[in-house]
Amino acid sequence: MRGWDDPGLEDVLAGWGQGWPPAGQSDPQEDDLTQARLAALEAMGRIEAYLHLSRAAQFYCQHAVKLAQTGRMDEAVAFAHARLSAPDDILRLAQAIAAAGQLDAALDLAAWGMSLPEGDETRDDWRYGAGKTPLARWLRERAHEAGRRDMMIMAARAAFEESLAREDFRAASRLAGPKGWPALRETLLAALLAAAHAFERIEILLDENLIDEAVACVDPHDARFSPYDNTLERLAEQAYADHSDWAIALAFRMADPIMNEGRSSHYETAARWLAIAAHAHAVGKRSEEWSERLEELIETHRRKHKLRPLLEALRSAAD
Repeated sequence: MRGWDDPGLEDVLAGWGQGWPPAGQSDPQEDDLTQARLAALEAMGRIEAYLHLSRAAQFYCQHAVKLAQTGRMDEAVAFAHARLSAPDDILRLAQAIAAAGQLDAALDLAAWGMSLPEGDETRDDWRYGAGKTPLARWLRERAHEAGRRDMMIMAARAAFEESLAREDFRAASRLAGPKGWPALRETLLAALLAAAHAFERIEILLDENLIDEAVACVDPHDARFSPYDNTLERLAEQAYADHSDWAIALAFRMADPIMNEGRSSHYETAARWLAIAAHAHAVGKRSEEWSERLEELIETHRRKHKLRPLLEALRSAAD
C-alpha cells in the first residue's frame, strides 16, 4: 500500500518540489491519497508539510484555509486573490477567517468573491449564477451583523437575483428595513419578472399582492401548468374578479383532463377549478353561458358516479 515512500514526496513535504503528483495530471485515486496524507499531516501537527503538499497538489482551498487557521491572514487573502475563483472555495475560506476573529477581512474577501465573473457561461439561464448563492447568503447575514449595510444590501440583491427564491426575497425585506426596502423591492421584482425561469415567481407576486403581474406570467393554455398546483389555484381565486376570461380558460384547462381521463381520486380538485370558472362567468355576466357549459359536462360525465354529484352541486355557483 502506498504511503510516504513515493519518489519525490519527501522533497514536496520539505517545500522543494514544484508539483504533485510528479507525473502531472492527477486522478480521483491520487486525490484521495493526497487527502489522506493531508489529514495525517494535520493530525501530526506538521503544518508546514501540510502547506507544502496542499499547494503542490493544487488543493488551493485547503491551503488557504490552513493559512487562515494558523493566523497567517494576509498570506491567506493574497493566496486567495491569486488562486481561488470558485464561490464555494471563497466561502469556505471566508468562514475560516471569520472563525479566527477577523470578520472584516472575511467580509471583504466574500465581497471580492461576489465580484468575480461566472466561470461557466454555458449553463441554462435558470441555473446561471446558482453557485454564488451560498456565498451571497453568508455575506448578507454576516454583513448585517457587522453593521456593513451597503455590503449587506449588495449581497441581499445578489442572493435573490441568483436564486430567485422566496426565502431570499423575504430575507432582503427583513434586513433592508422600512427605509431601504421600497427601492430594493423594485429592483428584485424587476429581476424576478425578467427571468426566463423562476420556480417561486407566482408565490412571490402573490405575497406582494401583484395579481396583474402574476396573471401575465401564466398562459392559461400552457400544458406545463398542473391542476394540482395550490399556488396556481390560489392565484386564480384572487384573479377571477379582474381577469375573468383568463380565469375561465385556465380553470377549464385544469379541470378537463381530470374529468376526461377519469382521475376519480382528483374529482374534487376538478370541482374546485370549475367553481372558479363559475365565479368568473358570474363576474363577467356570463351566467347563462356557464349554465349551458355545466349541463353539457353533467351529460358528458353522467356515468361517473363520483363526479356527477360534484358537478350538480355547481349549478348554483354562478348565481
